[in-house]
Amino acid sequence: MDASLVSEILLILIVLIGLIITLKYIRPMIPLPGVTVYKSTGLKVDYPLVDLEKKEVTGIVSFKNKKCMSVIVNFQSDTVKVKGSIENIRKEQYDSDYINMIKDHAKFFVENKISNPKKYYEQLI
Repeated sequence: MDASLVSEILLILIVLIGLIITLKYIRPMIPLPGVTVYKSTGLKVDYPLVDLEKKEVTGIVSFKNKKCMSVIVNFQSDTVKVKGSIENIRKEQYDSDYINMIKDHAKFFVENKISNPKKYYEQLI
């Protein structure tokens, strides 16, 4: 075998090994443009009480089945009562985000006369 042929074969092998390493280990770490990856925060919001008569909705935020924060939205008195916090549980998760989300859902439930959100969402599936 000629020395230049051996050099070319070795060069091809090195390039292939580099390509394999790049595709297997490096490429998965670089996000693709235009692609969004959704990952659960682990925080769960339940609505155990929707009182359409009083126009009051209670939202409970829990993490690993442990209650972290409760939000009571009352549209008659135009008040929001918050007890607890999630900010010390998950980094980059803010109470205000969950409070606003619960307020928006509460408004939807009251305006659409939905007294059992769990049943409502189950029927959509």
